[in-house]
Amino acid sequence: MSAIQHSTATVHTDRVLQHVPDPAAALAEARRVLRDRGTAVFAEPDWDTLVIDYPDLATARAYTRYIADCVVRNAAVGRQLPRLASEAGFRIGKVTPITALFRDARTADQVLGLQRVTGRAVAAGYLTPDSASQWLDYLATQTFFASTTLFVIMATAG
Repeated sequence: MSAIQHSTATVHTDRVLQHVPDPAAALAEARRVLRDRGTAVFAEPDWDTLVIDYPDLATARAYTRYIADCVVRNAAVGRQLPRLASEAGFRIGKVTPITALFRDARTADQVLGLQRVTGRAVAAGYLTPDSASQWLDYLATQTFFASTTLFVIMATAG
């Protein structure tokens, strides 16, 4: 006689909830379809943790504020994940912060869209044209440093 093993299902999202209209509803739906004892892994950035080294902190903060206010729909969902997942019926296990570190402006531009987003921040009034020009020139020619945090939540259903 052989035993039949039932596998538990898994749910995984990676940088999705920052874009959906209602992250709480998406997590509730994930919980609804996930079998008891199923595993869920959610990975989301918190864009308020974005820091970019620049001598004028007001400009750097204005850029980050623009991203958190206007570019990403749910910019703080990374820090909200434990609460939102718990409210959806998940038991929260491990929460792991992963810091993305950028030392090269070109690589950062590919990921963060520095030039494109800076132009949009000017159009939205977060940066002046002069401060944006100085910002981009500095980032392209000086020692570059930026970081942001991605939070990974391990949870179980039931």
